Amino acid sequence: MLCEIFRSIQGEVQGLGRQALFIRTAGCNLAKNCPVDCDTRYSWEENKKLPFFERSIDALSKEIDAASVDVVVITGGEPLLQQAEIARLIAGQEAKKDANMDWYIETNGTITPISQLINDARIYFNVSPKLASFTYTGFPLSRTIFKHVITPAEFTAWENKMSQLPIEIHRKIYFMPMSRNREQYLQSAPAVANWCNDHGFNFGAREHLVLWDGKRGF
Repeated sequence: MLCEIFRSIQGEVQGLGRQALFIRTAGCNLAKNCPVDCDTRYSWEENKKLPFFERSIDALSKEIDAASVDVVVITGGEPLLQQAEIARLIAGQEAKKDANMDWYIETNGTITPISQLINDARIYFNVSPKLASFTYTGFPLSRTIFKHVITPAEFTAWENKMSQLPIEIHRKIYFMPMSRNREQYLQSAPAVANWCNDHGFNFGAREHLVLWDGKRGF
């Protein structure tokens, strides 16, 4: 089940700036129980004016080909709820002559990917942990980043946590300012970026908010 399909520029972390086809799946295993405010509630709270829809793998494959991009971002909701179907879609595309596609899967980190996804060198994971119990395991570290959306109120707690993490994990974590639109981002980004500079942390830009002000479909 899908929520929307659109072509745009990847605005965050891995793949930043690349032209991509976005496939947003419908449904989330956390949904209303998520402790973090969700900025894509429409991916699990169906809107009667924009209902969820089905696409066969063959139809999706044709849409990917027609988009003429070399990046597909699969996001949600929580796309790993449908990872068997995702694996079949990717396998079908990679079996084509002259296949040269990078795949970015955006996930909340609560579902471990199946081996077919973990072992495919063209699949990258952008993990946005939502639960305090998250342990940074279960994903291929060389192709994974972890993005945490934060506010200044959380700086001290994160300084303590980062000091306890191994350097290989430390280098894979990006901090992004809590924001829903351009105004909020421009207000909050300098504080987060300066804090990252002060402590040697990675900063996660949210360019889609700057460019399109949080509008859906970009």
